[in-house]
Amino acid sequence: MYIKISMPEILIIFSLFMYSQSFNLAMTAFVLGIAGRLFGYLLEFQEKQAQSNLTKDSVEEVATVIKDIFSPNE
Repeated sequence: MYIKISMPEILIIFSLFMYSQSFNLAMTAFVLGIAGRLFGYLLEFQEKQAQSNLTKDSVEEVATVIKDIFSPNE
């Protein structure tokens, strides 16, 4: 399992420690941390979808080329 500690996680931990001092600052940091991680996840998901579509298109192109090679000329 890959564990990544970056700014969104640090913001959430920061909000935990700041909660007793400043509720507004803690909630702002918490929301920013959640939003940052959500946007990061969506970007990773989009990259995986694009890679999947690229692979699918490549396989379809190879299948078309092979089909054209073995099909009789019309």
